[in-house]
Amino acid sequence: MFANDKMRENSGRLIKIYRERRHQRSKDKQFSCNEFILATKEHPFYEIIEGAPVCSRATLNRLERGQSIKDDDLYIFFIQKLGFQVDDFPGIMSNVERISEELYTAVEMYDVDRIKRMDQEVEDLFYKAKNYFYYKDIYDVLKIIIHYYLYVEYPKKDRSDLMIKICFILNSKLKELLFNILFDYFYYWESNMFIAERVYQDLIRFDNGSKLSAYFIAGWLMYKEKWFDALEITNDAIEYFDNLKSDYQLGILYFTKALALHTGNKENVKYYFDKSIECLSLARGVLSNKKLEKNYFNIGFHYYYDKDYLSAIEYFKKYLEYKPPFTMHILYILHCAEELKTNSLNEYFIELKCDENKKNDICKVFFGYFLLKINKAPEKEIETYIMHDIHKILVNKYRSDNLINYFEYELNKLVKITKCYKDLKSFNDFTSHKID
Repeated sequence: MFANDKMRENSGRLIKIYRERRHQRSKDKQFSCNEFILATKEHPFYEIIEGAPVCSRATLNRLERGQSIKDDDLYIFFIQKLGFQVDDFPGIMSNVERISEELYTAVEMYDVDRIKRMDQEVEDLFYKAKNYFYYKDIYDVLKIIIHYYLYVEYPKKDRSDLMIKICFILNSKLKELLFNILFDYFYYWESNMFIAERVYQDLIRFDNGSKLSAYFIAGWLMYKEKWFDALEITNDAIEYFDNLKSDYQLGILYFTKALALHTGNKENVKYYFDKSIECLSLARGVLSNKKLEKNYFNIGFHYYYDKDYLSAIEYFKKYLEYKPPFTMHILYILHCAEELKTNSLNEYFIELKCDENKKNDICKVFFGYFLLKINKAPEKEIETYIMHDIHKILVNKYRSDNLINYFEYELNKLVKITKCYKDLKSFNDFTSHKID
């Protein structure tokens, strides 16, 4: 079962994690320490009678802390009690070391073809082992990394939480690759800043001779308003990946540099925004294309935020050419077009659809407002919709200062026509409302 003592020690720590998860979720006493050490009819242990302990609680505690226990059959007993299959697959872990090196380099270069070949290699290597204890987690990590870079797939929240706990079984390069994805998930996708900071603390400690984590580290530094620190690490990373000629990595880093400059000291950033677009346009793959799409919106929004609507609409139009589903952020694009008094985006607006698969009631309410606007509904109808549907969402479900300001501005324009100033006052009254 165990290739070396390290694998044995890691297995003990894994047993603790899986035992506690099963105990916490089901409250099943068989996964409590006192019950877990008992032999059962389904899980006998040598000649020990049913209901008797196979070892002391102290031995289980030592095993679960990662101290090596000489009797491998104890590990097997506990692993099988957790419902896992257990077996030895010689050669897999040495191949994992080789694959980790190759995958790390492929990600640095964002070599999509190479990552695809490695996907098949992983399948071949783990053909028999991928459902067995220990090997299953290594296999899952490799697939998470590969599928992120090939298909922009994130692990689900439960799996992401587990990955943070079991990362000690990974070598340094696999762990760094995984933690880049977890930071992306918890910071950019889940907006869970508590876990994102924990992941960040690991990212800054990796020493794999690369700048692969610089994009995520700089993102956290900007969140903490450490603009010059973010610029320093981004500039170092740009130099590193410029030497490698890695277009994808340069694309995300040039955007990061522009963001740090734009938000921090307001230098001219158009050159770096456009360098980001240029580099991502040269990179092949779903992830680079998705980053390019997001960059068009994000760049547009930064110009929009500065009220440079002419520059903003240039990038917003490129974003809409991807035919994205409607999100509430589209409202800023609508406002930009209205400020410029242009119909140039109308053909894109009428094509927008709300993603029904997400079943997001909040998004549907904002989409209802969007439809009223592009269909030029009467001002009173739009005002009533803001005061009833939008107001309800902003008070009870989705409080956003940007959107509050957005709809205050809209109401200010509408009441000049409808003369219903009490609606504006009523809307303004809730801005200090505290949401529990």
